[in-house]
Amino acid sequence: MSSHPRVYARGTSPQTAVSSGLKLRVIVHAANDQRTEWVENELSRANALIQYGRTVDNIVAALTEDPPPRPQVLVVDFDAIAPADLFHLHAIRELGWCGRIIGLGVVPNPLRTSLGIERVLNTPLRTHTLRDAVCELETGFDAMTTRIPVVLDEPAKAMLVRSQHVQVAVARARTR
Repeated sequence: MSSHPRVYARGTSPQTAVSSGLKLRVIVHAANDQRTEWVENELSRANALIQYGRTVDNIVAALTEDPPPRPQVLVVDFDAIAPADLFHLHAIRELGWCGRIIGLGVVPNPLRTSLGIERVLNTPLRTHTLRDAVCELETGFDAMTTRIPVVLDEPAKAMLVRSQHVQVAVARARTR
């Protein structure tokens, strides 16, 4: 695959993103300039670093091959994407990217399911809808990780109890 040039929105660079405390990284694939301008206006007040992928190859490379930190949200204009590109877009999930996808335009339910699209904004696109959707997703990133309970078998429990006794004995010895 081709390497992805990091393309940022007007006035946004990685240096300004770090210095201004931007939290969420968003990558956008919009086919026409009008839709790109709408996305840029929507996300200009959001706490996000906006990155553009001109082709699906660039999107796949940015989400799976670029070094971390990678974008957490993908915004795709599904009204202007070719069927071959839709097929290639599935590579992001196959290669392990588990971020969130926001679709613009008409997105059939089977495509929503296969790509794991979390939110779809239908046309006509209204002001502040994308910004609100991204802000909702931003708050959900903190709650995504859940603690997995540890189930110990009998030998592991015995080892844990012995190690706790040793820690208590060492602590008592230090206080004497």
